[in-house]
Amino acid sequence: MITLGITFNGERRSYLNIAPGWKRPAWAPIQRDILKIPNRPGGYHQRTTVDVREITIPIWINATNLQKIKEDLAAWLITDKAAELIFDDEPDRVYYALVDGSFDPDEIVTLGQGTITFICPDPYKYAKTEKVADAVISNGTALTTVSNAGTVETQPVIEIQIDKSYTNIDITNGEEINRIGRVVNLEDYAVDKEETVLNDKLTTITGWAKTEGRVGIDGYATGNMKSDGYRFIAQDFGTTQDAWHGPFYKKSLGQTLTDFRMEAMVEILNTSEDKFGKVEVYLLDENNLSVCMLTIKDVDSSGKRNYATARTGGGDAGYRDIVSTSGEKESTYWNFYGILRVERVGTRWTAYVAKVDKTTGKHTARTFKEFNDVEQQFMRKPTQIGVYIAQYGTRPVPTLRADDVRVYKINQLTKNQIPYIVKQGDVVTFDHKSKDILVNGESRLDLKAFGGEYFPLNRGDNVIVTSPALPTKVTWREKFR
Repeated sequence: MITLGITFNGERRSYLNIAPGWKRPAWAPIQRDILKIPNRPGGYHQRTTVDVREITIPIWINATNLQKIKEDLAAWLITDKAAELIFDDEPDRVYYALVDGSFDPDEIVTLGQGTITFICPDPYKYAKTEKVADAVISNGTALTTVSNAGTVETQPVIEIQIDKSYTNIDITNGEEINRIGRVVNLEDYAVDKEETVLNDKLTTITGWAKTEGRVGIDGYATGNMKSDGYRFIAQDFGTTQDAWHGPFYKKSLGQTLTDFRMEAMVEILNTSEDKFGKVEVYLLDENNLSVCMLTIKDVDSSGKRNYATARTGGGDAGYRDIVSTSGEKESTYWNFYGILRVERVGTRWTAYVAKVDKTTGKHTARTFKEFNDVEQQFMRKPTQIGVYIAQYGTRPVPTLRADDVRVYKINQLTKNQIPYIVKQGDVVTFDHKSKDILVNGESRLDLKAFGGEYFPLNRGDNVIVTSPALPTKVTWREKFR
């Protein structure tokens, strides 16, 4: 006799078999709301509600120690959120389920017999693999034809490759439209809201000046920096101090900035809890005083905690931490690779921290904070940038890297100036499943146009038009009742 089992949360158990003769419901429970009117036959259908899907499975367990099996089942099946559930007799469909209730098997010698109940808050089942369709660009039009073979509508993820600067990007299914940015009308004109002042991938120390001593940074400037061809790392940390010390190299921006943004990709890889170190990036004024600073550091000897900080000011002007966080949990920023950002426009400062997935580029564990310097305490104007990689005393250090640094001049716009929102090389993602819009992996819901719709893919054929006509990839998973 062929025995059937389940795969849940990517795992199986050889001792668990589904009892013969069991059948799953064909669809999740549905409820029809009918409006009944006195003295009229029947009623009017108002809406249909799809309820939570419940799957009760009769099982046999073949094991010599059922008490230990119960513990193993609990460790396997009890999850904090819905996980993939796949049945052996339906291997191309996925349910997203949570175990519900308890499990109290009847024990017959070395066999246990009972039922396990799963509930699916999302009542639909899904194709196991995603499908992908690419746009066909012809005569200035980008059309993506999508065939949804599921039995209900599903939500697409639409990725667009940008070839030059644009003020808006639109996608439409012919009836609904989603958009980021603004359209340039007859009386408007497009301008650059920001200009790139520095975009350094830190592949060489050429152009960077070594600095030594107490130079307005949080520590001593000692030792030497080098590039491994991909990023800055410390060649050595120099003369030992019972304080922060390490190489500090700086570079001119070539101009004085008033409104600006600085961002850095940095990395701190922790192999144990007894290592300490930090990577900092500074903007300095013409007198070598700190305008602002970004840092990722490990100073915690009792846990897996890295701290990310964006600070304005420094020196005799005092300072203020716009953000200083280790993330939502203790280990959120452990083994951190991500982006640190600080921006000033007028008296308004903003700071942003996020981990970045090296494969997808998507930002996670995001933190955004702002501060209005109404007393204008922190108004120094940057003319230089500096990178500092430091050790504390003689303590062992984790892997510390500065991957790249970027500085932008931010321009003030007039009423009829429409800013470019994307540029060549950017990737825009309309994620209609999670109702998010990403630019280079970063959530940019601030760019979403009022009235934009996260439209679905209907059953059957769908045509999505991208404007301007740009290379477009649509990804979706078919959904079934």
